[in-house]
Amino acid sequence: MIKNRFVLIDAFALIFRAYYALPALTNKEGVQLNAAYGFTSALLAAIKTLEPEYLVCGFDLPKPTKRHLEYVEYKAHRAPMPEDLMAQVPYVREILQTMNIPVLAVEGYEGEDVIATIVAKVKGDSCQVSDKNTKTCNLKPETFEFVIVTGDLDCLQLVDGQTKVYSMARGVNQALMYDEAKVRERYGLAPAQFVDFKALKGDPSDNIPGVKGIGEKTAISLIQKFGSLEELYRAINPKSEILNPKQIQNSKFKIQNEGKIKKIAEKTKISEKVLRLLLENKEQAFLSKKLSKIVDDVPLEFNLENAKIHDYDQQKVIALFTKLGFKSLIARLPDSQRLDNQQKLL
Repeated sequence: MIKNRFVLIDAFALIFRAYYALPALTNKEGVQLNAAYGFTSALLAAIKTLEPEYLVCGFDLPKPTKRHLEYVEYKAHRAPMPEDLMAQVPYVREILQTMNIPVLAVEGYEGEDVIATIVAKVKGDSCQVSDKNTKTCNLKPETFEFVIVTGDLDCLQLVDGQTKVYSMARGVNQALMYDEAKVRERYGLAPAQFVDFKALKGDPSDNIPGVKGIGEKTAISLIQKFGSLEELYRAINPKSEILNPKQIQNSKFKIQNEGKIKKIAEKTKISEKVLRLLLENKEQAFLSKKLSKIVDDVPLEFNLENAKIHDYDQQKVIALFTKLGFKSLIARLPDSQRLDNQQKLL
């Protein structure tokens, strides 16, 4: 294993990806298990490839989150979770429990928020979240490396000098590692700007509106030029004197407003069409940024020592895999001996 490497699994992102990427798979009892199988396969691959010293899973809960309360249309276009997928979640939890992998979930928040909060806690003071005596603890926050394993790219906003995202690229068998350089290479943006990018572009998968009419290319160029959503709007309406064109009824005011738009378009080198879209959809843009931003202040109790790779009863896991029909995964199980005692830390 690699010393102080902390792997955090975005469980539902992997479960959903596995469900839609893999064909139907049933056990002898006829129970659909493709998502549970795909999740477990991805989990074992991540453990083998990433060699973590610490490992946890962040889970979503079925109740609405704070984002749903903020915006009732959040993810509203999605069909209810298929029953045969919902039925597989308890199996995933059982697998994690049997392998002694901690699962954390908090009502009102998504798994990504839980993960970001754990990272923030360890970065803030790794000794405070461990069982070690804080006077003798030699855990240094800056020595930790965090790898978030997920099935989508929402977590790219969390990438920094200590944090990477390991995202499944095709199905659950291939993945791409995103560090700061990789994010810049793909999007031309710093990871912290990813949420500003989504504020403009929106996210159809989560029903986040963004600015209607602005696509990926325009969103990227605007954030590259102005740095953030806030700076963009300061530049296009510095004195808040330009009104939303859709809200002006008086023809005289409309003419005056159009004149101001033309001047700002010339000054900022933004087309009048895009400028109008930005002015007309300002509220949606800032709402979209709020919805897209992963929070790192979830109220949760976390103990770093519990996240350390633990011994587990391999025979129990083998029995569970056999019952589920996951025999092909048995050979991929990590050694049941304590990895922190049996393997040299790199």
